[in-house]
Amino acid sequence: MPRAPFQILVVPFRRAGERIEFAVLRRQDMDVWQAVAGGGESGESPQQAALREAREELGLDEAVALYPLQTTASIPARFFADRDSWPAGTYVVPEYAFAADLTDIEIKLSDEHSAVQWLDCEAAGNLLRFDSNRTAVRELHERLLAADLPRPVK
Repeated sequence: MPRAPFQILVVPFRRAGERIEFAVLRRQDMDVWQAVAGGGESGESPQQAALREAREELGLDEAVALYPLQTTASIPARFFADRDSWPAGTYVVPEYAFAADLTDIEIKLSDEHSAVQWLDCEAAGNLLRFDSNRTAVRELHERLLAADLPRPVK
């Protein structure tokens, strides 16, 4: 199925007592640390793509709450193999960020990733490769401290 001209980012988090931890995943192909990331399939909304990617990449057996974040980014279209199937003049694609509450849920990594680490906000920010990932983690951290998560998407 052709890829849609957008990217999603899902930041997994959990509460461990008073601590908040964020999952960072090591990509197998690029050897970088990131959150869950992927493209939408043709006909999917960003929310649908985020739910699918989270289930696939984290090996989730059950549905999890997914919260939209304000963090957005733009990624050059030239980084995507399917760019030739997109409308003429598509030079960048938007990246939409979400958070997934994985408190008391076990991750089973897909073949796309070789490792996972649960880290606090600062350590996650230091390890993550991409600016959009760091921004999303920091936004989520602030929201969790303020008890201000948006309504989950379905």
